[in-house]
Amino acid sequence: MKCPYCQGSIGFFSKALNGFGKEKKCPHCNKKIKMKIKWKLLAILLPLVFLFHFFILKPAVIIAGFSGSGIAGISGALAVILSLRLYPDESD
Repeated sequence: MKCPYCQGSIGFFSKALNGFGKEKKCPHCNKKIKMKIKWKLLAILLPLVFLFHFFILKPAVIIAGFSGSGIAGISGALAVILSLRLYPDESD
């Protein structure tokens, strides 16, 4: 992910994005940022992820000997994670 102010790279699992508290700051420029879902991207990704789930991922998991029932939640969470974007905090 890139900072909307300085275009510095911020990892998804970084301390800056996953720290406790409501306020999140860029570790490079120290400006306030927030993470939101980009709904249009999620609307595009969800059908693609679930098609991948039903025709590729779930059959592979079943062939490997597992039940494949919990994989749908993982697929949905993956679509949401891929649609998250960083935005500037308007209160600046």
